[in-house]
Amino acid sequence: MLEGIADLLVTILDLFLIGSSSKEKRYFKIDKLVLDWAKKVGLHSQFEYKDEKVRSLCVVDDAGNSYQIWIETLKWGRIRVSTTNNETGRKRKFWNKKCRISNLTKVLFEVYGITEQWISKSGNTRTIK
Repeated sequence: MLEGIADLLVTILDLFLIGSSSKEKRYFKIDKLVLDWAKKVGLHSQFEYKDEKVRSLCVVDDAGNSYQIWIETLKWGRIRVSTTNNETGRKRKFWNKKCRISNLTKVLFEVYGITEQWISKSGNTRTIK
C-alpha cells in the first residue's frame, strides 16, 4: 500500500512541479525496461509505426502464427500491458493488465506467460534464438 501511495505522490509531483520533461523521462524509463525485458525473452521491440510512437512486440510461434504484446501509458502514471493472438471473430484471444512502472517487468513476464500458454494450447512451440 505504501508503494502505491509513493507512486501516486510521484505522479502528482510530476504533473504539477516538473512538467512535460518528466513525461519524457517516464517514457524513456518504460522504453528501457521494455528493451531489457525483450532481450531476455528473445523479442524485438517496435517503438514507431506509421510515424506514431508505439511500444509493441511481435511473438511468432514455430508454426508462423503471430501474437502481439503492446504497452500503453494511461493517466496517473499507470500502464496497460496487453496481448492478443491476432485472430478475428470467435478465435480472437485478448488479455491485459494495468500496472505502475515499478511493476512493468513483472507484468511483461506475466503477459508473455499468457501468450506462451496460448501457443502451447494450440499445439505449437516458440524457439528463442
